[in-house]
Amino acid sequence: LLLPRSGTARHAFRCLLPAVYLALLLSTECALSSAADVDVEDGTTKSESPTSSDHLSSSTRTSHPHTIREGLHFLALGDWGGRELWPYCTLSQVRTAAGMSSVASSHNSSFVLALGDNFYNHGQATPIRFAATFERVYHQKSLKVPWYVTAGNHDHLGNVSAQLAYHDVDPRWNYPSLFHTMKQAFRVGVGDGGDGVDGDGSIMRSIEVILIDTVVLAGMHQLSHPSQLGYFDPLPGPASSLEANMHLRWIEHHLAKSTADYLFVAGHYPVYSACSHGNTDYLIENLEPLLKKYDVTAYLSGHEHCALHIERNGMDYILTGTGDECCYEATNIDGLPADADLRYLLSAEHNDNSVVGGFASFQVEASGAGDKMKVVYHDERGRELYSTDLHARVKPVGDSLVMKDTQ
Repeated sequence: LLLPRSGTARHAFRCLLPAVYLALLLSTECALSSAADVDVEDGTTKSESPTSSDHLSSSTRTSHPHTIREGLHFLALGDWGGRELWPYCTLSQVRTAAGMSSVASSHNSSFVLALGDNFYNHGQATPIRFAATFERVYHQKSLKVPWYVTAGNHDHLGNVSAQLAYHDVDPRWNYPSLFHTMKQAFRVGVGDGGDGVDGDGSIMRSIEVILIDTVVLAGMHQLSHPSQLGYFDPLPGPASSLEANMHLRWIEHHLAKSTADYLFVAGHYPVYSACSHGNTDYLIENLEPLLKKYDVTAYLSGHEHCALHIERNGMDYILTGTGDECCYEATNIDGLPADADLRYLLSAEHNDNSVVGGFASFQVEASGAGDKMKVVYHDERGRELYSTDLHARVKPVGDSLVMKDTQ
């Protein structure tokens, strides 16, 4: 390299060399692409959104309807949207994708939940961004499974319609509408008759995920970067109360009719959070009562670039928002309700392992009765940081509530 002659210029040039090297390294990793697509069996899986409005389309996609998996394993990833300038991804995102691939390969993951902020910073869902931020980063064979998508506030700063349209371009990208559902059946253990037992004697279990657009429900600020004044202020509430109420009725309709053993609601904004954005008042007032009323297994979210597990009054809140970077500060830890149990926190101040990215995994073992699901928080390498158990839902039988097949 030919260095500039002046001392000041030479010093500045030397200071820039590490940044140039990092950019070249990042661009090389972001340029990774898979050699070929693979066909991955994903069990009995359906994405549905049965109404005909713009936000609730009638699109349905079913993959391998006669294939039933042994056990269940899936991943959840929030706030993974790369960057809006070349090379359109971050090193932490690429490393986290590698960790996801390792875990997914080991456990034969059947799908991924993408929890919003899919394209930073202004939701530029262009063909270049889909290629560089999504396809080339998550190119591994084990991640060529269905991704079930919801939008975040950064996506709504741009063209969410382009993300919806991509549902018809890439079979991996399941996003038929802002509000939609997915279902999957899976087989566990060996039964001898009774509720939930298949004809061949296996115990059949099921999962349903109701994916919602929390921006439509709780509103957003027209801000794109944490450095902007007001970025972390409380959300303003829905732009249209009428529209928000319509979607709340849609959510309740699907919760009320679900017979799934594991029922999740997944959105971008958290209900409760100890990190920089804090709690979402609208969701506490309007969504949390529905979660409790219909015995939802857990609420999944991102938005905060940290990771939390909060339990309150029997409801679990799983937040995983480190798909692109870690971490925000836990500036709102004192804002949690007094009866909320903060069981795990990964934030700027609580990061003993120097985590730079991460995701969560969910597993029901193929052996046993299938009445317990293990949740694991992983760092960017796929290493376990924390784990907890969720339990299968109860269902009404007469006037009582009993656990499904908990033998």
